[in-house]
Order: sequence, then structure tokens, then C-alpha cells
Amino acid sequence: MKKFHLTDKYCIMNFGTTICDTKTKLLSSKGFVYVLRQYINDLKNKDDISISSFKSVRTSTFIEIYKLLLLWDYEYIYHHYDHLLSILKHREDLYRFTENFYNYWRNLERIGILSGDKHASRHYLSQSLINTADSFNHQVLLLYRTISQNLLGEEFLVYRQLPAGVNTNLMLTPHRFNKTKTYEKLQGFNFIQEILIRPPFMIYSKSNKRQGLFKEIKENPIDHITLNKNEYIVYPVYVGSLLAFVYIHLDFLHHGIALSNLFETATYDLDTNRQPDLIYIYGVNETAYDCTYFKDLEQNYYVGVVSREDKNDYFGYMKKMLLTLHNVYMIDHGYLPIHGSMVNILFKQGASKNIAIIGDSGAGKSETLEALRQIGGSYIKDMNVIFDDMGTFYLKDGQVYAHGTEIGAFVRLDDLDQGYAYREFDRAIFLNPDQQNARLILPVASYNFIMKDHKVDMLLYANNYIETKEGLTFVSDIEQAKNMFIQGRRKAKGTTSKIGLVDSFFANPFGPVQQQEKTNIIINQYFKQLYASNIPVGVLYTQLAVDDILGEGPKHASHILLNYMIKQL
Repeated sequence: MKKFHLTDKYCIMNFGTTICDTKTKLLSSKGFVYVLRQYINDLKNKDDISISSFKSVRTSTFIEIYKLLLLWDYEYIYHHYDHLLSILKHREDLYRFTENFYNYWRNLERIGILSGDKHASRHYLSQSLINTADSFNHQVLLLYRTISQNLLGEEFLVYRQLPAGVNTNLMLTPHRFNKTKTYEKLQGFNFIQEILIRPPFMIYSKSNKRQGLFKEIKENPIDHITLNKNEYIVYPVYVGSLLAFVYIHLDFLHHGIALSNLFETATYDLDTNRQPDLIYIYGVNETAYDCTYFKDLEQNYYVGVVSREDKNDYFGYMKKMLLTLHNVYMIDHGYLPIHGSMVNILFKQGASKNIAIIGDSGAGKSETLEALRQIGGSYIKDMNVIFDDMGTFYLKDGQVYAHGTEIGAFVRLDDLDQGYAYREFDRAIFLNPDQQNARLILPVASYNFIMKDHKVDMLLYANNYIETKEGLTFVSDIEQAKNMFIQGRRKAKGTTSKIGLVDSFFANPFGPVQQQEKTNIIINQYFKQLYASNIPVGVLYTQLAVDDILGEGPKHASHILLNYMIKQL
């Protein structure tokens, strides 16, 4: 890859080809010139006051001044370098220009990459990843402080150890996994082996909601798209039990980094040449195959494609395509994908219950379980998330069991308890925190835990639009229950393109909608087993979309649910 790749949103630094281990090397690097030049052009385009005194000053002149400020203070330079007086006489403006330049740099998404060795120990690779990022961060801070303090003429009294180097550092290794002609163009790409993130990690994307459904096509899009090895990085992750290779265009790489908080990173051995179950290419130039997937049953690959259009610059397109591919695969193999939340509750009396709540986006699933966590301290010893958004039901020993797909949660800030995001600030990834439908992505469970056999002890449908004091009702008629779950009714809150009262087949537009006939057969089978096993099936009234109730609805529902469970102990 290039030594230094810069856009108006991000920069990627190849630490394997560029060494910036001193202030002088950093200041003399081409990357520094590129960023400074882009900053100056940005100021000029905006007619910013920071450039008003320096509109005719060349980039090389600023760098000359900065090099001098590494050695001497402002007064010395002012009295010994006459050819720079026209600039130096604007001392306050130069200081403000420099401070704003530092802030401009820090507002970029700053990504470092290192070349890994598949034969090296994991300890060696991780130490290289950390040490490189720490060293670069130290040099950037040292450069900024030296120049600023010499320009100011005094030492700082307060030092803030900000993440001024890279936001994230990636260890990459090229990998091949298939020898067939069709997939030859996917071979030899750089795969992420390890990843380092410096919180807080903020993503500001061009879009802030997902629209439409992913559609199946009958021809392999791999045959018709062009991929450049220098423009894509591959992140191998586990989506439930399935291995996914996610090809991410550099323009969308911030969403790829966010995957580290949501899915388990695959610790694959490059020598074993394991084949992926899912292949997702996110950010292709061709729009003809936008938001489509193809089932290659000959190779047993499920392939998804999303184009590089601005509308697709949103984490929902990363997450939901992966889940759609996973769910279609599961349906084809006789399992039932669940769009909902499931939690294991351990009571202080020693009893344990696994509660699954089904509902489409904004139904109040996660919010109710979080409210339950907050109010249950007197009765609940521990709560562990099995899945926060998507899971899979399967049959074992005549019972319905479940496992999760994700180790993290992708949740709306507005639907969380006030202050929750601040408590998780040190490990969360924030998506458009200044906008409507702001989200955070944070890890909530371990992969080993979500993949255990979790017996379903209660199944509830999240109703967010009916105002009621009941909170919880159970349905004894299996046909009535199936119809309610299949209808998937909710009041959409604008988290996708839909608004108002809408229906969604089995509350799951990510696989079941695309394969309704197959899913109906599986639903019949699993509901028969639930009722035969006397598993409670019912409705949880979250009221999350009811005007004047909103956030209070999940709290009320959690109280009712807790009281019911206590009586059953």
C-alpha cells in the first residue's frame, strides 16, 4: 500500500515503509506536507480567519518556521531571520493557525498499518502494534508541544495526553484462500490480523440511516466487479458460527474498524487455508449490484455486495448485510434466525432464566433489558447478554436452544439511560454523536459465552406502539402467537427509511423476508416445540414509540417482567 494516503476525512500511514521516530523526521515527512497543504487549502476555501494574515505564504515557509521553532524560541527567530519577518510579526495569528492545524489533524480519522508475519508469535505482533502506535503518538505530542511552547514563549502548565497519533493501528498480512478462477480476484489482499483502537473513536459518516432490503440475485457479482488490492483491506470475523471475510474499501474503513466492537475477530491460521462461509465486499465502484447477495452453492459461499455510494456510508450497511448473509445461510440449513435480544438472568436464589425478546428496529428490546438490569439489583445476581440484535434458534434434545451472532451492541443513544454512554466512553465507538439517530457500538459479551447452548425459557414479542398498563401478557393459542410474531408489527422511529406503523415478516428483514416460504416451515416447527415444552410465549408492551411515554415504557415493562419472574421462582 502507499506510504501515506490522505483524503479530506482520513489518512492512512504505512509504518512499514515510513519511520517517523523523531520530531525532525515527522516534520520532514511528505505526509506532514500533505496534511499542512490540505489544511491551508481548506482554510482558504472557507475564507477562515486563521489564514487571513498568511494567504500568500507557501507551505514550505510554514515548515521552515516550524523547523526553526524546534530549536529556538520565537524571540530568537524573530531577531535572526529577517526574511520571515512578514510572517513572524503576526505572532498571535501564527499561534492560532498552529493550534487549529493541530486540531485539524486530530479531527481526521488517523489509521496506521503494519505488515505482519504469519510465522511470528502473536505476542511479538501485538507488541509491535502497540509500540509503534505509542511511539508515533509520543512524537506527534512532542512536536506539537515544542513548536507551540516556543511560539508562545512559555511552558504549558496543563498537559493533556490526547490520542494525537493514530486512532487505530492495523496489523496486516496478505492471504489466499481459494484457487478457483471465479475467486482469483479476491486473493492476496491484506487481512487484518490484529487491531489497536485508541478511544474515544468517533465516526462521522455521510449517511445516518439504512434504507431498503438486501435482495438475492442469480448471478455471481464477483464476475462483474473490479477490485484493487491497494484500495481494500479484509477483516475476518465470526458472525455466530460462520466465518466471514469482509472486504472493505478504504473510504469505508472506519466502519470496518467498528466491526471490532461488534463481531469476534477471527484468529485464523493462514497455513490452514480455511474457507470462509460468507464473503462481503463493502464499497465497490459498480452500482449495478448494490445491496445484493448471491448464494454460490457449488463453492458454499454466500456473497454480499454494497456499492461505494454516499448513501451506503453508514454502519448499518456493514452490520445488516453480514447478518442477512448469516441468516439466509441458517435458514437454508434449517435454523431459525431471531431479530431480537436475549439475556441470561441469574437470580440471587440460584435460579437461572434465558429470556428472548423479538422485535424489529426500535421495538424496545435492548432498552427493556437494560432497564431490567437497573431495577433488578435486589433480586438479580447477574445478567449476561446472549445476543443484543440477532441470534439463532436451533433444536437439541427436544428443546429450543439459541446462540448469538454478535459480541457487541449497536444502539441508539436516545434510547439509553441518560449518562450510560458516558460510563462506556472508554470502550465505545460513537457514530454521528451530534445527529439524530446517533449510535454507539460497544462490546457486551464474550464469543465463548454467546456460542454456548442457551435453552429458551421464555419468548416474548416487543410491542412498542400499544399504550397499556398490563406490560406483559401470554398467548395460549399457538396460531395466534405465530401470526403475531410473523406479522412483526411495530411503530418505526425513523432509524431506517420507514416511519409510522409498519409490518415486517417475523420482525426480521434480514433473511426471513427474503426466504418467507422456507422460514414459515421452520417457524411452524419451532413454535410447536416451544408449546410442547410449555415454554411461556407472549407480548411485552415496551411502549417505546408511544407519545408522552417513550423512555418510561421499557422501565414499566421491565418492572412487570421482573415481578412475573420472581413469582415463578
